[in-house]
Amino acid sequence: MPNRVVQKSPIKLPKPRLKGLTVEDAIANRRSIRSFRDKEMPLETLSQLLFAAYGVTAHKWGIDLHAAPSAGALYPFEIYIYVRKVKGLRRGIYRYVPHDHELIPIFYGDFDREVIRACLGQDYAAGGNVTFILVAVFSRTTRKYGERGYRYIYMEAGHISQNIYLEATSLGLGTVAIGAFYDDLMNQIVGVDGSTASVIYVQPVGYPH
Repeated sequence: MPNRVVQKSPIKLPKPRLKGLTVEDAIANRRSIRSFRDKEMPLETLSQLLFAAYGVTAHKWGIDLHAAPSAGALYPFEIYIYVRKVKGLRRGIYRYVPHDHELIPIFYGDFDREVIRACLGQDYAAGGNVTFILVAVFSRTTRKYGERGYRYIYMEAGHISQNIYLEATSLGLGTVAIGAFYDDLMNQIVGVDGSTASVIYVQPVGYPH
């Protein structure tokens, strides 16, 4: 596996725009896409996807409010991405910081084989420009809601995924949600322990054929 990044200087993302395709049009045109073209993605497009997935949309009651609803506004998710072909970014694993709308490099390198293997040989898991990897930090929700918190966490993963679907559609991109993967292998890719934090969802995004 490629080496962990030693210098983790944050990468500031372009400011997201707040206008685009109507929600109705995005819903009507949303499809699961498993075949992607080899085309570079602008950093502005990635910025838009990340903002739509889990970006900060307001600050109220002393907390950041995100693009996806969360039980108790506790926001248990960390959004990791595997960048394959985005202008201005090295290939590798990054973590999104919603509050500052920036990326933190975690690992640099080619993870195609690792991601495909972890996703049971589904080659489209590493076929787009970027693969979203949704990681839940369980205690953020379970400390308030106990065992029921796990249900809320999985519901929230669905909210985030749908945001990615609709924004991808709005941008002329394609995506597909993947739930079939080896937990331990995906956790190793992003560097989480699988106990206090674990990968819940995998979602590649790219330009459809």
